[in-house]
Amino acid sequence: VAAFLAERAAHVRPTTLGDYRRTLDTLKAAFPGPRAVHAIDTAAIQRFLAGRQVGRKRLNNLRGDLSAFFAWCGAAPRRWAAENPVLSIPKFKLTRGVPEILTADQAERLMAYAEAYKEGAMVPYFAFCLFAGIRPSFQNGEIRKLADLDDPSKAVDQALGVIRIIPEVAKTNSVRQVTIQPNLAAWLMRYPLTKCPLIPPNAQAMIAAVRKKFAIGDDMLRHTFISMHVARFKSLGTAALEAGNSETMIRRHYLNLVSEADAVKFWAIAPGATMGEIVPMPATG
Repeated sequence: VAAFLAERAAHVRPTTLGDYRRTLDTLKAAFPGPRAVHAIDTAAIQRFLAGRQVGRKRLNNLRGDLSAFFAWCGAAPRRWAAENPVLSIPKFKLTRGVPEILTADQAERLMAYAEAYKEGAMVPYFAFCLFAGIRPSFQNGEIRKLADLDDPSKAVDQALGVIRIIPEVAKTNSVRQVTIQPNLAAWLMRYPLTKCPLIPPNAQAMIAAVRKKFAIGDDMLRHTFISMHVARFKSLGTAALEAGNSETMIRRHYLNLVSEADAVKFWAIAPGATMGEIVPMPATG
């Protein structure tokens, strides 16, 4: 694994290298002790993937990371494996129906709960995903890559009122800007990134706990952002630019999912809990 990561470091983006590292660390944990690469067969990979409690999209990403690793292991001059055990495992088909979203009332209850949960540790994560449409995957989404920047607060220009999603962070490898709406600005003032990291210690468990309580699917927060943006601001083009999608995609999947009244209520959701002094929390390493 170390040799693969060292070799790939010169050929892929740091975020992709981080994805490889996290996937292979998980694989090593699933197969403890010394184990030859050729001893891991297709059935073992299938059991590994079946044991991941993630959605189909994430499973496809894991499959891709593993396939890249085993292809490298089997290539000359290494020849550590006669075949790639991942190739015969089909990708999951991803279908797009009507996106699942939160209502304004549900979003309000979510954020109120986040403020009370673990002293508000997860407020920045949920605020960015819900009110800025940042892709929410803890493992390899934009929120993870944004948190991994040397100083995430530099990507958040509160003076100009924008969040800059740079190519190293964006899924589409392009630059986009998301407007910081007044309610998100209020959340950032109450929970500044300089004191409240996007990904605090034990974030994965906390995210999972909150998601389970509110039955939040993989991209539900982002779907909610886009739907509420279209309903409130009436511009498919602007929504597409801020979400990093095509205008055709926005029109096909997000138009008229919510009422304007619900969208107005959504964009008014602001901090409500009484807070004392904010105690800085360390970011994850």
